[in-house]
Amino acid sequence: MKKSLKMMTIAGMALVLGLATAGICQAEPDFTRPMPEEHGFDRPLPPPHAQKMKGHRPPSPEEFEKRLNLTEEQKQIAKAQREASIEKIKPIMEQIKNKKSEIEMTKMSRMAQQAIDERVAELQGEIRELRKQAHEIRRENMKAFEATLTEDQKKELKKMKEEGRKHFEKMKKQRAKARK
Repeated sequence: MKKSLKMMTIAGMALVLGLATAGICQAEPDFTRPMPEEHGFDRPLPPPHAQKMKGHRPPSPEEFEKRLNLTEEQKQIAKAQREASIEKIKPIMEQIKNKKSEIEMTKMSRMAQQAIDERVAELQGEIRELRKQAHEIRRENMKAFEATLTEDQKKELKKMKEEGRKHFEKMKKQRAKARK
């Protein structure tokens, strides 16, 4: 009696496993996602949630200039300021990248855990300082840009910033809900 009960249990498990495997194998591919050749081989496929994220990017410089109704002279000044800012920030971002890789190497090292934790905390502090430097450069760039704007353009820029803040808060709330 016990032997036949064991055999029936095993047979039942095999049947369930077989059906589950067949269901997995029969799943249809997702044809809604683009193939790599449709994207180009120089960049990775977007994450599956990219469709939801489309409206989350800031406007391109062209859209920004159009909404503010910038003159050609203002566009040239803004472009020059943007390029100068990028050149100032590049070495800082490279340092941040190096510090992050140093953190990863430290975590994989054979040092005592306490020494690893101390070194990682030190590197994270250095990264924080570098980010503050980059933020200050961006702030200076924004002030210089705003100095070139007319009063109407400044009002429109203020309105755009408010819209951005509201959107940020909305997305922050959505992310918080998704985590729960």
